[in-house]
Amino acid sequence: MTLASRIDRVLVGGGSDDILLKTYPTFALNKVTVAGPKGKVNILDGANFFCYSGHAYALLISDDPDSGITADAKRRALMGVMSGLTTPASGTVMNKSANIVELEPVELRGHRLGIVPQLHAVQPKIDAEQNVLYAMNASNRNFLKPKPVIARELLAKVGFSEATSGVAVGTLPLVQQRLVAIARAISTEAEVLILDEPTRGLNADDEVTVFAALAKLAHTGDPKHCVIVLTASREIAEAADTLFEI
Repeated sequence: MTLASRIDRVLVGGGSDDILLKTYPTFALNKVTVAGPKGKVNILDGANFFCYSGHAYALLISDDPDSGITADAKRRALMGVMSGLTTPASGTVMNKSANIVELEPVELRGHRLGIVPQLHAVQPKIDAEQNVLYAMNASNRNFLKPKPVIARELLAKVGFSEATSGVAVGTLPLVQQRLVAIARAISTEAEVLILDEPTRGLNADDEVTVFAALAKLAHTGDPKHCVIVLTASREIAEAADTLFEI
């Protein structure tokens, strides 16, 4: 059974929002180029894709033997421009009608984007609840309910099944650490979630757990999220609603 089929079996409901009537994509790269080292070929050359809330997307990244550009170089370049940490040589990265290079970092990464990097996605020495609170406090947002209550609700929403307090996240199974990282990413009410290889190092069952949580965030609830997964795995990429090859 494919990963996509296994995910379908554990999900409740699905998403089929009509994207034709939406004025702007939720997140888009418009002909984005990232230059290579001086005199070398571009790492990204006119990357172009459009993503909408209510859907899960995968960017399938592969080596380019002809140019010598590795998948890892492309992945780092994509994470840089998509998170606003790198300014593209040309083209634009848009969140709805806003060019992200024109936004303040606290607005972009504290309100608009939820980022789950491969490294340092969680604080390993504190518990799950404190991890989520750390992200909420850093966002400078105002919340309608007590933040510890929201933190526990978000952990439950992503399917976190360990003790929320009193246990350092670094001692938990890797799959539970990934769920904490996802809960942190949605804690600031960001509509766009960008995840760098979120299933790397997991076994098949844990891959289903993580990707099913992401698909559920995209397809159900209010708001529905725009989920974008960067991966070198075709099987993982094909579990998304839409696949873009980079």
